[in-house]
Amino acid sequence: MALVRELDHFNLRTTRLAETSRFFQDVLGLEDRPDDRPPFGFPGAWLWVGDRPLVHLIEVDTDQGPPRGALDHVAFATDDFDGLITRLTDRGIKHRTADQPATGLRQVFFREPNGVQIEVTCPAG
Repeated sequence: MALVRELDHFNLRTTRLAETSRFFQDVLGLEDRPDDRPPFGFPGAWLWVGDRPLVHLIEVDTDQGPPRGALDHVAFATDDFDGLITRLTDRGIKHRTADQPATGLRQVFFREPNGVQIEVTCPAG
């Protein structure tokens, strides 16, 4: 039996807080609720999906370069795959799609402003 049940959130460090926050809001529809982020004493944002602050952003002074290490991507799920593809295309965001017949999923991959790869999946229909 697993000791965890779901992903709580992920955190990005960025020198481009406003741009990164706008990206997640504009492209994925996350909501910035500044009054709901605790007063940590450093700049940042929590971006919400429903009642969960799923993406945490921390503003840093120095660009640490593109993400490195073992993390390959962060994945979300959607019920509106075609709407997301339209949104990415309308905003000129490079992306690639893949169909996975073995899992019954459609996938799209793209990068957010700091270079982290994002995957969004949807049941093939």
